[in-house]
Amino acid sequence: MHIFINFGNINMYLNISMNLAAGFQFIVLLLLFGSINYLMMLRRYENDFKKRKDAQVKAISKLYPKNTFVKI
Repeated sequence: MHIFINFGNINMYLNISMNLAAGFQFIVLLLLFGSINYLMMLRRYENDFKKRKDAQVKAISKLYPKNTFVKI
């Protein structure tokens, strides 16, 4: 679809299909960036959760005598 706009001696030609294609490409780029960011943050959260869990187990194990087994 083409649109011609005339403002006095300024003529503008808009190609709507190109604008739509660029818009869809931009949306795809945003979705791709968002999904990569989500996966990176999920991996960071999982690593931090493991570290916190290990630190918790280590802190609790210090409360009990050596060579005793405590299931957490």
